[in-house]
Amino acid sequence: MSTSSRNPAVKDMTLLHGDSRLQTDSLPGRIKRLKREIARGESIYTREELGILERKLADSEEQFRVIQHP
Repeated sequence: MSTSSRNPAVKDMTLLHGDSRLQTDSLPGRIKRLKREIARGESIYTREELGILERKLADSEEQFRVIQHP
């Protein structure tokens, strides 16, 4: 369970700054987490941080699309 799931006012720093090579979550799981965090909006994240999350979401969705339809 991520920190943000336990405390709604806490940012998921792993998604923002984590080393993706060290993460063991699945690509669909990462997409779900990113969407959930982006939905929390500016009450939790700065615009810059939301931009980072949105770019990571786009990258993850593209990776998933490539895997699904090589």
